[in-house]
Amino acid sequence: MLGLNEKLKELAAQDKSIKVGIVGLGQMGLCLVSHLEGIKGFRVCAVSDLNAGKAGQIKKIFGPRGTDIVAWENTELKEGGILNLQEILQNCEAGNIANVGGLSNIGKERLNAAVRHGSVIFTNDFSVLWQIEDIDVIVDATGFTASGAEIALGALCAGKDVVTLNVETDVTVGPILKKIAENKNRVYTLSAGDEPAALKELYDFADGMGFKIVCAGKGKNNPLDCQANPETLAEYAAKKGSSAKMMTSFVDGTKSMVEMACLSNATGLVPDVRGMHGLHADIKDIVSKFCLKAQGGVLEKEGVVDFVIGDLAPGVFLVYSTENKLVKDTINYLNLGKGPNYLLYRPYHLTNIETPLSVALAYFNRQAWIAPQNGGLVSEVITVAKKDLAAGEVLDGIGGYTVYGQIELYGTAKKEGCLPIGLAQGCVLKQGIKKGEPVLNDNIDFQKNPIIMQLRKMQEETIQGQ
Repeated sequence: MLGLNEKLKELAAQDKSIKVGIVGLGQMGLCLVSHLEGIKGFRVCAVSDLNAGKAGQIKKIFGPRGTDIVAWENTELKEGGILNLQEILQNCEAGNIANVGGLSNIGKERLNAAVRHGSVIFTNDFSVLWQIEDIDVIVDATGFTASGAEIALGALCAGKDVVTLNVETDVTVGPILKKIAENKNRVYTLSAGDEPAALKELYDFADGMGFKIVCAGKGKNNPLDCQANPETLAEYAAKKGSSAKMMTSFVDGTKSMVEMACLSNATGLVPDVRGMHGLHADIKDIVSKFCLKAQGGVLEKEGVVDFVIGDLAPGVFLVYSTENKLVKDTINYLNLGKGPNYLLYRPYHLTNIETPLSVALAYFNRQAWIAPQNGGLVSEVITVAKKDLAAGEVLDGIGGYTVYGQIELYGTAKKEGCLPIGLAQGCVLKQGIKKGEPVLNDNIDFQKNPIIMQLRKMQEETIQGQ
């Protein structure tokens, strides 16, 4: 992070820029487009969204700057996207990634020429962004798990770095995407600005000074209600300017589970219990509650991830300790506590506003801001029934009416045969289950074989099995 601002200024002074493509123009994506346009050293070359109405909003962002918007629509876009992993990988090896999209060679030449002349491409087909030669980095701001897998895979195979806000995809197939990126000499990274990235910064800070990490966690931004659904949250979501589906994933706890699993997979920290503790506590009480039971807290072990409901939101925290007496004396002298545990916290995270930093780090330093460790998943987010579910019922996935997610150790989840929440959407139950029960792989039919399923299989065979 240090020095990225100076590198951007130097790049801009040379009349150059990091050229970015953005997929997903919801609340986060639109803000990111606008934000990047105001920072010297960046240029948004292309954006993609299935909603053609977003083109008008994009025009408002770029219009005052005199930028032309060139629209390209794929009228034959496949429902569910590109379905064959080998199709992408084989075309990638052949240097012919264009074959997996709907863009002809003539169309490709025209769009590349438009970008070179300063225009911005708007398209409903995210595979078009892979084929724009000038783009350096593709940002996924969709929040859709299956789409995120396709976006990242195609971009990496086309020689683009990937910065993703899509934590849901990362906790499902992040390790294999990172491996593919390494094989292609590309960068795969989660974006700065979300809680996992903010916590990774605190973790690296504390771990780099030799402290023992007791607990790292987020302040939950919404009330917790595991049975929440888009109907019960429609009014609340509208007031917040969010979709009801997204808000449901926040309130039912799935998002917090996903975010802490992401941190777990990037650091090796683990959940203390299934679903974490999620205590009600204010900042002043975090150290005394997120500590070992022998110290008066709730933890069975140290080195864990969790979340807190209280005045920390929307911040993050990290509880640490040290055995060094002189270090303890110094911390006490600085009025940071008397021990045995101490608190670091950051009272904010700036979501997509921080994304430019991770784009710059990937471009200049060839580094990820936060990504899974090389050994594969440490934690899984399993699928749990929100209500009694009948045989034949179709699961609607994250942010829906049927299921929510809970964090669990990967090894435990695999041993019990639990369905990852990132693969739940569209699955059909073979037998009914009761509210609060985990959904098991043996009890569902996978009706499709999308990219994310194929990537997950590859991940299990090549990384998790090592």
